[in-house]
Amino acid sequence: MAAMSRVLRAAAAWAARRAGSPGTAGITGTTGTTGITGIGPRLPGTLVPVRHSGDHGKRMFIIKATSFYDSRFLSLLRYYLFLTGIPVAVLLTYINIFVGEAELREIPEGYVPEHWEYYKHPITRWIARYVLDPPEKNYEKDMALLDVEVRKSELRLLELEARRLMRHRGDGPWYHYETPDKNLVDNSMKATPDN
Repeated sequence: MAAMSRVLRAAAAWAARRAGSPGTAGITGTTGTTGITGIGPRLPGTLVPVRHSGDHGKRMFIIKATSFYDSRFLSLLRYYLFLTGIPVAVLLTYINIFVGEAELREIPEGYVPEHWEYYKHPITRWIARYVLDPPEKNYEKDMALLDVEVRKSELRLLELEARRLMRHRGDGPWYHYETPDKNLVDNSMKATPDN
């Protein structure tokens, strides 16, 4: 910090040397080359005033970027993480301690287990039961998708066959003019071309 104040003093002294020549009649008075009444240019060798505040030496005001938005973002992030994290941690602890994982047992005669009963952890069982679709429904959706794709491929084959037959037979949905009858053409002007 002491070096910084020396640098500031040197810069201020250099600026004062550049700013000034003596005022009128060689006296540094109230008006010099600064143009401001009551403030004359500094003489070489004069010191720049530095404010000493407090009892712990020289304190300098350091200009730096604000950290208000960063600290606000981090405090809000902590708040919302704790707002949702603490109840979730309490719920998970309760489930793992008091409910526990399922045990493997023999399936009784005539009982068909549901699809969520094959999972071990209670949270996984709950998700499989209430959130995800059952495997039968997923199977039917996949089969319906395959059926749609098979029908599309069949339609593409039929379209290719129809195009091949149209090219082979020369017919199709193309726009064309009907050929006029030869008897309707008037060739009288060609009989006597010199008229």
